Amino acid sequence: MNVAIIVAGGIGRRMGAARAKPFLELCGEPVVIHTLRAFEACSAVDEIILVVHERERQEAMARLSSGDLAKVARVVVGGPERQDSVWNGLRHVDRAATELVIIHDGVRPLITPDQIAAVAEEARRSGAAILALPATDTIKEVEGNRVIKTLDRHRLYLVQTPQAFRAEIIISAHERARAEGRRATDDAALVEQAGFPVSIVGGSRINFKITWPEDLVIAEFLLKRVRP
Repeated sequence: MNVAIIVAGGIGRRMGAARAKPFLELCGEPVVIHTLRAFEACSAVDEIILVVHERERQEAMARLSSGDLAKVARVVVGGPERQDSVWNGLRHVDRAATELVIIHDGVRPLITPDQIAAVAEEARRSGAAILALPATDTIKEVEGNRVIKTLDRHRLYLVQTPQAFRAEIIISAHERARAEGRRATDDAALVEQAGFPVSIVGGSRINFKITWPEDLVIAEFLLKRVRP
């Protein structure tokens, strides 16, 4: 069995909205519903665990009551940070019955079933895989308002989700990080710190994370063309 954990517990302060980003309206529905539909349509996903902020749990349950998202097995409450929310989802994974865990940001609604399946297949082969794009802009390391150095962009990639892992690898990586008090901005970093290699699968420029108000406008434009 392959389990997807959709992390939708963020508040999104940079958005400046009264609601959490995953529940902002996009083409008439919450952002996270569009995300869930892609995972529902992917044959590589057997079960979905949705992680939300406590104040959105009732709305999420109501939205799911229509039955068109049958793979959503449970809705759990997230933690204070993303890493805590992922852990809350992992606690509900059946370790004995699960081959892969696929972790995705709920505010990347333009992910496709084919991309999900591709990263899952690579994780099945190698143990851990992420979607990523090569950096095309020049990237500089800055301290204060001064440039320290210019990084070699040919060695740099922009990381996306989903990220997929063999179940035992990602669960043990999170357990170790919690025991040692380590934090990371993505799950692959915890896996790397635990000593496991991580493979890259080519991502997509439209699989962006909704962060700023203008991102909603762009996402709506694209959704109407990608999923008519």
